[in-house]
Amino acid sequence: MCKVSWCTKEPLKYMNGVPKAYCELHVQYKKYAANAPVRPWLMYKVEKVINNDLVCEHCGLDMVKHYKNTNLKAIITAMDVDHINPAIKGTPEGEQPSNYQLLCKMCHIIKSYDEGDYVNKKYKRDLES
Repeated sequence: MCKVSWCTKEPLKYMNGVPKAYCELHVQYKKYAANAPVRPWLMYKVEKVINNDLVCEHCGLDMVKHYKNTNLKAIITAMDVDHINPAIKGTPEGEQPSNYQLLCKMCHIIKSYDEGDYVNKKYKRDLES
C-alpha cells in the first residue's frame, strides 16, 4: 500500500528507475510540500491542491477564485492544515483526514489563539487548573 496511512492505493513500482513508496496521487507531494513525508498532515494539503479544493473549511474563502491572478505556490502557502482535535495530534487516529481541516491563515491564527497554542505547553497546564 501507499506510505500515506489512510491511502489504500498501490504505490508506483518505479519512477525514473527508482522504486517508490507512494501512489500516483501522493507521489506528487514534491511539487507542493517537499517535507510531507515527515509531516503526514501535508499529504492532506497535497490532496486538496491536486483536487483544486483550496477552500477554507471554516470561512469558505475559495483562495483560487479570490486570488485568481496569484501564483498557486503563494496560495498554497497562504493555507494551513489544522488538527481539529489538537489533543490527539501525533497519534495514529489524530493523523487522519478526519482530524484535519484546511484553513486560510487568518482562520488558523484565530483558532490557534482560541485554543491557547500561543502558550508554551509546559505553562498550559497551569492555565487550565
